[in-house]
Amino acid sequence: MFGCTDYNPSCSYKSVPVEEQLEALSEAVDSGKIRYIGLSNETPYGVMEFCRVSKENKAFPRVISIQNAYNLLCRTFDSGLAESCHQERLSLLAYSPLAMGLLSGKYLSHGGGPLDARLNLYKGCYAEAECRYNSAKPNVLPAIQAYVEVSRKYDICPITLAIGFVLKHPLVASVIIGATKLWQLKEQLDSCEEELTPEIIADIDLVHEKYPNPTP
Repeated sequence: MFGCTDYNPSCSYKSVPVEEQLEALSEAVDSGKIRYIGLSNETPYGVMEFCRVSKENKAFPRVISIQNAYNLLCRTFDSGLAESCHQERLSLLAYSPLAMGLLSGKYLSHGGGPLDARLNLYKGCYAEAECRYNSAKPNVLPAIQAYVEVSRKYDICPITLAIGFVLKHPLVASVIIGATKLWQLKEQLDSCEEELTPEIIADIDLVHEKYPNPTP
């Protein structure tokens, strides 16, 4: 489903049965190798299946989290997964809060950003990233520009806007960040201390209405 919003039955493939996965994870919990289990890159159907099977077999551990992408450019979690996670008491571990650096605004600069930026450095070598975070896709750059303008309006940096938005979600338990330089790490950690006001969220939602999920 990377880069897609619609389910295509022809792309479905046979996976390891949920029961078999939970059995293996249960053994890992019982042996003390892990404490809890979670899902990643899952769909509402997948979440509900794991929850159903674990409820039917009390020997299996309960899924407590889901690690999916969530950011200003990709809010697809809110469409169906949010309800499933809320009802089944799963927390979101949101990865890619900066959409692989797009939301920092650095790729808006002349020439498409710094040469050592990840999407430039590994161009042609990272299929998932280029499928989902391709700046040539419709509305990606206009959406980023609009969010950067919101950050300027309230005199905060784009990274603070992006991370603050993710942290404000009631189902988010943690944000998974990444940095290649120490100053980037400090900038992201400092952003976690800022809380976005209702006015800022309202402006964010206006941009989302105009450019919904350009990098699903």
